[in-house]
Amino acid sequence: MESIVLELGRKLLPSSLYERIASSSIARRLAKGSLWSVFGSASARILSLVAMIFVARVLGQVSFGEFGLIQSTLGMAGLMAGLGLGETATRFVAKYADPDPIRAGRVVALVVSVSFGTVVLAAAVVIWISGPIAEALFDAPHLQRALVVGSLFMAITAFRGIQSGVLAGLEKFDALAKLNILDGILSFMAMVLLARLMGVEGAVLGLAISAATVWLVGRSLLTKELSNRGIAVRYGGCGADWRILTSYSLPSLIANLVAAPVLWFAMTRVARSGQGFAGLGLYNAAYQWVGPIVFIPMILMSVSIPVLVQEWEAGRKQRFRAVTLWISGLMLTITLPSAVVGAFLSPWIMSLYGPGFRDGWIILVLLLAAAPLLALTKIASCALLGMNRAWWVLAINLCWGMMLLEITSWLVPTHGVLGLAIAFLAAYAMLGGLSFALVFVGCRR
Repeated sequence: MESIVLELGRKLLPSSLYERIASSSIARRLAKGSLWSVFGSASARILSLVAMIFVARVLGQVSFGEFGLIQSTLGMAGLMAGLGLGETATRFVAKYADPDPIRAGRVVALVVSVSFGTVVLAAAVVIWISGPIAEALFDAPHLQRALVVGSLFMAITAFRGIQSGVLAGLEKFDALAKLNILDGILSFMAMVLLARLMGVEGAVLGLAISAATVWLVGRSLLTKELSNRGIAVRYGGCGADWRILTSYSLPSLIANLVAAPVLWFAMTRVARSGQGFAGLGLYNAAYQWVGPIVFIPMILMSVSIPVLVQEWEAGRKQRFRAVTLWISGLMLTITLPSAVVGAFLSPWIMSLYGPGFRDGWIILVLLLAAAPLLALTKIASCALLGMNRAWWVLAINLCWGMMLLEITSWLVPTHGVLGLAIAFLAAYAMLGGLSFALVFVGCRR
C-alpha cells in the first residue's frame, strides 16, 4: 500500500515536493496509514449513506427522525460507558508498544477491564430508564423497546471503540480498514432488511447485529497482532497504571461527553417543538452528509495521534507544529470543495430520502458549511491530545457546548430545526479558532 502512495505522489506532485515527502519517515507513515484508512472508511461511509437513504424511504420522515434521536441517545450513553478509553489506548499503546511492550500490555489490560464494568453498568441503566426516557423526554412511549434493543448496540460499539483504539496505537490501519468495510456491508444489509420488517426497532437491531459480528472478527485480528508484537495482556498488576485514567481518560471522557449530551438535548428541543420528529428527520438526513465531508480528517486524526505523540515526547515541537499545520492545510483543500459541491446539490440530495425531505435543503447547506470547521477542530484536538493537554480540550468543548445551547434555546422555539443548524455552524466557527490558538500557545511553552 505504501508503494501505491509513493507512485501516485510521483505522478501527481511537483518533483521537489515529492522528494521531500518520500524522504520523510513521518510523511511515509502518515501516507501509508491514511490510504488504508481512507479506503476502509470511504467504503463504509458510502454503504452507510446508501443504507440510510433506504432506511429513510422505508421508515418515512417522522420515524426516521425517531431513529436519529435513538442513535443520538445511544451514542451519548456509549461515550459514558467507554470512558474515553479508546483514545487512551491509542495514545499509550503508541507510546509504549516498541520501547516497553510489557507496559503496553498492562495498558491494554487496564482499559479492557475497566471498560467491561462500565459498559455492562451503562447497558443496565439504559434498559432500566428506557421507559422514562421514551415517555417523559421523547414524548413517544412506543420507542421504549427500541431503546432496550439499542442497549446491546451501545455496549458492542463501546467495546469496538476500545478495540479500534488499540489497533490504531499499533498503527494497524489496514486491519481497521477491513473491519470498517465489513461493518459497512453488514450494517447495510441488516438495517435495511430489519427496518422493513420491524420499523425503527428493526433498524436499531440491524446495527447491533453488524457491530457484534465485526467486534468478533476484530478480536481475532487484535489477538494475533499483539502476539506478533510480543505484547502480552496480563490483567494482574494492570492497576499500577491507574493514573492514566485520571490524567488522560477522565478529561478526554468529559470533553467527549460535552458534545454528545449538548447535541442530544438540542435534538430533543427540536423533537418537542412545533415541527416534532418530522423536523428532526430533516436534521438526521442532512447530518448524514457531514460524515463524508469530515471522514478524511477523522482518519488523519487517528493516523496522526501515534506520530504526534512520538514527536512531542521526543521534544521536537517545531516538527510537531509543522505536521499539524500541514495536515490542517490538506484538510481545508479536501473539505471546502466537497462542502461547496454538496451545498449546490442540496435540494437533489435531500429529495433522495423521500417525500418531504427536499424542503430541508437549507439545513444541509448550513451543516455542510460547518463541516470544514469541524474538520479543523478535530485536527487541533488531536494535536492537543498528542501534547497531553486533555484538560484544554475539555475547556474549549465546554465553551462550544454553552454557545450551541444558548443559540439553540434562542432560535429553536421560533425557527425549529433551522435554529439548530445555525447554532451548529456558529459554535464550530468559534471552536475551530479557539482550538488552534491553544495549539500554538502549547507549542511555545
